[in-house]
Amino acid sequence: MTRKTVAIRGLDTGLYNEVFSMAKKDGKRVSDLVNSALKAYIDGDLAENVVASVAGGETTVQAGGSFVLTVEDEGEVTLSKNDVLDISRDMGPFKIESSGTLVFEKDVDAEALRGIEKIVILSGEVKVPKKTYPQFLIKCQIKGKLEKY
Repeated sequence: MTRKTVAIRGLDTGLYNEVFSMAKKDGKRVSDLVNSALKAYIDGDLAENVVASVAGGETTVQAGGSFVLTVEDEGEVTLSKNDVLDISRDMGPFKIESSGTLVFEKDVDAEALRGIEKIVILSGEVKVPKKTYPQFLIKCQIKGKLEKY
């Protein structure tokens, strides 16, 4: 295969530098990793999920179908209507998994809820406004506590 230089506009240079360092430590070339990732994408082998995990105030994003916001045991998140709309605008309709505390502000309405595919309450507590409680019931799989306020 002939070598050709390819410039990728918009590539996150911080991410590239991190991959470069990791590849070097593993004795690999970035080109090999990119070729493998592109082949996996073409073959449909890549998982399409992106998972954001919130635990103890820290947020991490992992490669991993749709965006999943995860609130872990000691995590606590409050979401407003604008938060939900911004996430769904950036990531598309998304899912939420919670085993911590998740509070939806009173401005969260049916419009905002259209951006959420599903809410899985594994344990912990999810607090929702009384006016939208029925819509939340439709979206939720409840193993923990769904509380209206």
